[in-house]
Amino acid sequence: MKRGVAGSVVELLIPELWDPLSGNVMSDSGDQLKVWEISREFMEQLVQNGSKVRAVFPDAGSAAMLKARWGGSECGFDIASVDDRNLVGNDFDGVLVFAAPDPMSLEKVQRATGRANELGCPVVLLNPRLASGDAGVGLNVRRMRDNFLGKMTVTYSLRPLPWCNGSVFKAYPGQWKLFLEDTEEPGRFRLIDEFTQRPAGEELDEIVETALRPLGKDGEAAEKTAAEKVMSVMKDMQRFMKSLSS
Repeated sequence: MKRGVAGSVVELLIPELWDPLSGNVMSDSGDQLKVWEISREFMEQLVQNGSKVRAVFPDAGSAAMLKARWGGSECGFDIASVDDRNLVGNDFDGVLVFAAPDPMSLEKVQRATGRANELGCPVVLLNPRLASGDAGVGLNVRRMRDNFLGKMTVTYSLRPLPWCNGSVFKAYPGQWKLFLEDTEEPGRFRLIDEFTQRPAGEELDEIVETALRPLGKDGEAAEKTAAEKVMSVMKDMQRFMKSLSS
């Protein structure tokens, strides 16, 4: 693990459980279980690669339910919650994976991560909800969250872009890549560009709109239509409203 790096972030997001503006959403009955099943698949892959894994869930209720559902130790990895005492003991020597950690568990996640770092054990935030806009948090908590996430390295990310039939992808140490659905071959995707930083916000909107805009007679992308300009304003307003609620 690099000096000054707390751990890694892994994002395995699917459109129906994730919104580009609000982040992870689990609004419908059964959505949370879908998130946990995605987590289980990830843990099993780590175990198959020879790692000892401790999967940490946001609350004791979820951990107890999943132990019963998955057969406890029979699933191949430890199941715990952020509320467990001695979550990272002196003898811990595995991979600590926080499954969908939320803003309420931030301090406990930080403490456990610090302890794992002291022991030289890898830490993974899997589909973190720490930056989610679905829960109002104060300025101090946002600063603490941003400082913590700033020390994490995104090692794998697959973020859907439902509004343009695309996705933003990264596999460490590669760059961020933007893919859009190929209009000439439905179901296939074409690489639009690569970036050193994750494209987001107005920058991402502009890149996508340029890529989707038809070419003019000079071979350059045509200028925005009146409707596209209105949509740009609406997206800016959505981001502004999100910043007020987060």
